[in-house]
Amino acid sequence: MPPDQMDVINKSGSARTVTSPILRTAMFQIDQAGRSGPSPFQDRRVRLAANLATDMNGVIKHVLNGLGDRVATVVNPMAFGFDPGIKPYTQDVERAKKLLAEAGYPNGLDFNFLNGPAIVEPGLRQTTDALVADFAKAGLRAKQRLIGEINAYVTQVKDGKAGPMFDWSWGYYSVFDADAILYDVLKCNEHYSYYCNKALDDLIQAGRSTLDPKKRQEIYARAQRILHEDAAYVFKWGLRGVWGVSNRVEYEAPRDEIDRMFIARPRK
Repeated sequence: MPPDQMDVINKSGSARTVTSPILRTAMFQIDQAGRSGPSPFQDRRVRLAANLATDMNGVIKHVLNGLGDRVATVVNPMAFGFDPGIKPYTQDVERAKKLLAEAGYPNGLDFNFLNGPAIVEPGLRQTTDALVADFAKAGLRAKQRLIGEINAYVTQVKDGKAGPMFDWSWGYYSVFDADAILYDVLKCNEHYSYYCNKALDDLIQAGRSTLDPKKRQEIYARAQRILHEDAAYVFKWGLRGVWGVSNRVEYEAPRDEIDRMFIARPRK
């Protein structure tokens, strides 16, 4: 349910909201790989500027009602392999402007931004508008285009036609492991990946080639350092799911987005 409807439900007297962190992680994907053609975002300085332009914490607090957990990369804090030592970018508009100037855009730049339907990500339209406004303050002027039908949107992404930047989130197939997002969303030549880095690909394969938890933790920590240092995408937050539940029912919010109605029971 949308975050702005929580108070309505909670004050209804007949229902309440329950929330939980979930695996789904939100991002703006950037076409670093050039699948949609050449773009300024193939320059790391421009990608870094996009990350530094945004006030993610402010959007989480004021637009999402706190329903998000800031992430430094795409790896969710609940996933095996998450490295808490890598800290999220913080907003620095002046540095973002300097990076754009160094990259050859002293007056900023215009770019196409593809939006999808707000189906799995709460408050998507509102948060995107807020972040696009942040971009503009640094000179990154987004021209938004909406595809309102989910199948058409996903097809556009899979076919490599999403453009230089687009909104995206990933639910990990409900598997609490870093590989469940790294392989599909960041490995070279995968349908949902607009990023390509051989060093990262080698680490992804290494993580799939051992069962040793310590080795896998080290591998994924290195992978996250690459993603962060390269500003692979615009990193947003791990989502918090919101459920509306009747006051006559006892139900705990699931962390994997899988509703198990068979565990719902009458409330005492």
